[in-house]
Amino acid sequence: MAISEDVQNELSQLQPYIDRYLELCRVLGMDSAKYNRLMSIPATAKLLGVARETIDLWLLDPGFPRILVGNSHQVRLRQGDVFAYLKDKAVHWYKEIPSDDWSDE
Repeated sequence: MAISEDVQNELSQLQPYIDRYLELCRVLGMDSAKYNRLMSIPATAKLLGVARETIDLWLLDPGFPRILVGNSHQVRLRQGDVFAYLKDKAVHWYKEIPSDDWSDE
């Protein structure tokens, strides 16, 4: 099965993020202590090499794992849950193509 040029372009744009994820997995060793570490939103953004706003956008997804801590309900993210969420999204990215209400079809 041949991959269209558009899909190849999309995959090539995703490659830096895939490489970063794999690098993080190697560096962190994914041992249980680090895997279960709770992180703040800024710490998560720094670890993943993304802007804080990116994490805020991910938090709009009710399926994005989070833990609310204390009376003020501060958001904390378990490192392993974030990696599992991102891995699932990377594997199933094609299932969540947004519908285009403006299409000609």
